[in-house]
Amino acid sequence: MALINYRKETSERSDATNWAKKMLIEKTGLFFDAIEGCNENNNNVVTHLFERARVDFVPGESLETDVLSEIILLETPEVLQRKINFANTFNCPLTYVLYCNEKEAVWVYTISDLITCKFIVSYDTYHAFSDWIYTIKGWRSTKPYREREDLPYFDKALRRAGCAWPTNIDCFVSNQYSQPIAILEFQNANNTEVAMHCNNDFFLGKHTRINQDGYIQYDNDVRRWQSQEILRVQSGLRLFIITWSQKSTDFILKEVDVISFPNLPFSKDWTKHGEYQRLMHEVANTRDQNSARIIANQFSTYKLSYAAPVMSQVYKYPSLSAKDKSFPYIYYKYKNLVKGLADTLPDLFLKLID
Repeated sequence: MALINYRKETSERSDATNWAKKMLIEKTGLFFDAIEGCNENNNNVVTHLFERARVDFVPGESLETDVLSEIILLETPEVLQRKINFANTFNCPLTYVLYCNEKEAVWVYTISDLITCKFIVSYDTYHAFSDWIYTIKGWRSTKPYREREDLPYFDKALRRAGCAWPTNIDCFVSNQYSQPIAILEFQNANNTEVAMHCNNDFFLGKHTRINQDGYIQYDNDVRRWQSQEILRVQSGLRLFIITWSQKSTDFILKEVDVISFPNLPFSKDWTKHGEYQRLMHEVANTRDQNSARIIANQFSTYKLSYAAPVMSQVYKYPSLSAKDKSFPYIYYKYKNLVKGLADTLPDLFLKLID
């Protein structure tokens, strides 16, 4: 079977109105690329960095050299090299997934450089490939998937099978030598003013909802930020955040220093678990000092530490404080709100990253 007609499909949608990213690409001389999939397992370790392409098939044979040539044509040598280099910061080859909707077949390759491509495994069904994703992930999401009509068939099929395509990495930054130097997250603040956007509000659980059993559910971004911190700690790269809005020329430029995570749950002590979340919610919404004192004196947190191949959780027990960055919080090395001066972003970013 020969694979032909390589083309890109994605479950992500680039934001054409992201003036911040467009300006950085045009005016910094740096390179800004995305990675289509990143697998973090249940031991909090990045195990695979994925790219993918949809293909057709015809009678014949595709050698590994043929596959690599087609991928290089699709990606370009420069982009592919940057993605390989980024994967190397996690001690991984770049894993390239080819799939055919008509046959529902998947072929998995690894690429370690621009001349080395190895066939790893193939799957006769999308369901079997979804099962493989589960084996490398080690856990399944319990949250319902938010379906979109324009989601590729491949992604819909994996979700129906029970384990979705791994989440993407929005942006990593490479220098003129194609070496990765940072991870960058763009945050669209269209639902609020840029100046009012605060990651720690959502990290601590600003919003609540009533779950199906009638209990208050405190929704926080702890898992999402743990995923970002795994990337930062394991790769050793710096993590930057740019908050922007298509309604404004304001922006916030931040660099993460370290994240202290609430130590949840407590050996099935759901009463204490819920109390911790309620207190975090109070701090996020009202900056209530009494709630903050209770957290600091009665609860614990952890930070991530990586010594290959193990990611560890380093615990801090009471008392917790912002001074030693042990209170549950996202701590920054740098944070700068700039109002009405969008054109200053490239120079500020270059000075910060230098």
